[in-house]
Amino acid sequence: MDSKLVVNVRIDFPRVGCDLLALDVVDALHSTRIDIADENIYKHPMTGALRYMNLEHAAASDSEGGLGSYELGSTTDFELYGHRRISYEIVGIEAFERLIKIHTGVLLVNFHAPWCFHCRAFAPIWEHAAEMIRVQMRRTGRSRLSLGLASVDCMAEENGELCSMLHIQAYPTVRVYRAGSLHPSHANHTSLRDDTSHIEFEVYHGQRSAEAIAAFADSLLKDIIENNDASDGSTPSRLVVGHDFDGDGRRDSTVRSTGCSVNGRFVVNRVPGAFYFHPRSRAHSIGDVDMTHVITHLSFGEHAPGGPKTFVPPHQRKARNLIPKDMGGRFAGKSTSPTQFDGVGRTVFDHYVRVIPRTYKPLDDAPMQIYEYTFSSHQHELRSDVVEREMIRFRRESEGVTEDEFRRPEGPLVRFGYDVSAMGVVTREARKPFLEWVLGCAAILGGLCTCSVGIERALYLSSCALKRSMGKKE
Repeated sequence: MDSKLVVNVRIDFPRVGCDLLALDVVDALHSTRIDIADENIYKHPMTGALRYMNLEHAAASDSEGGLGSYELGSTTDFELYGHRRISYEIVGIEAFERLIKIHTGVLLVNFHAPWCFHCRAFAPIWEHAAEMIRVQMRRTGRSRLSLGLASVDCMAEENGELCSMLHIQAYPTVRVYRAGSLHPSHANHTSLRDDTSHIEFEVYHGQRSAEAIAAFADSLLKDIIENNDASDGSTPSRLVVGHDFDGDGRRDSTVRSTGCSVNGRFVVNRVPGAFYFHPRSRAHSIGDVDMTHVITHLSFGEHAPGGPKTFVPPHQRKARNLIPKDMGGRFAGKSTSPTQFDGVGRTVFDHYVRVIPRTYKPLDDAPMQIYEYTFSSHQHELRSDVVEREMIRFRRESEGVTEDEFRRPEGPLVRFGYDVSAMGVVTREARKPFLEWVLGCAAILGGLCTCSVGIERALYLSSCALKRSMGKKE
């Protein structure tokens, strides 16, 4: 028996961004894989222009930007810009919508929290970049509304509803909002209070230096102007998936929307273990994240009934036809409707899967193995104390303890614990001996004769009773 097992998944997270969602795998052999980036695992937005395009890799943020992208620049005078407020300060939903609508080009918004030490270190750099952009706009004669930087304090009472509607879950988060007619989605002209609207945005994950941010914003504005002129003032002539301002082939911003869909397959050891979906970032402070999720597909093995389309060799097609359509598990069949697990606040979801191997052996073809499973779930809510968790993380980092050394992630998450049964079920196709077939036919004929005699007797007695009731004699 193979020592590896394939896991097939299609799980949607409507309230978690793809930039934060990580997939980890641990097992009883102390094998740990953090934020797996297998070539068959993809993440993509649930809405917007990229909904049906599986372009985003499982570890796109690390592979594109790298951890070095989040190193703070050293050219900013932290004492000077730490006390200056140059960027727009947004307070409330109306101010946010108005500022996005009046900008004719690009607006970069920094969502931050006062308890986040990443935000405190980044704040002077952000104000320095805002001043550099203002100087650049005056030098080139452009309007201040063509390009600007803004800040939102998500811990302020006036901004609580705004950050909740925008699903801000990590700090600092820098989002790029293009003018509505220049973006893949025109929803920038709608209201946040309209539940049917989805304001598309780009997440900036380039270098955290004032020079890099200012150069990125200016390059993006030039690209938008050129693209808008080429399309005669209408929608862009090409699909916008992000922007690479330095030409190194790696996008410094990525088009995003609320929600992330994870689909594909990965390989685990055939021992008890678990795989986790959870928010993770080495350069952000994670806030309260709603891990509500929808399980569209979950199966094990290469040949799950009704699972992903896989090539079935000709010598195994007969075995495939023997497998009942409802075999495999709760979420393995095509006819199974997706199931949503709703969380309230910071929730941990624990799903336990008991996997049972089953082998189908036809007479003339090669056998085929599938994996059935039983499924049970439990969820519980965690304390919502982000300040306390941030201090614990800060102490660990100051002591040189990395997050990767902890077996189970902290905070809200979705855990799938699995255990593969050591015993399996074998369904074997067999021919009956000729004598057994003859005896079976004789038994059937004997049963038919017995039934016919009984029916004849019943008809005779019924006719006799009918004649007596009519006053006739036999």
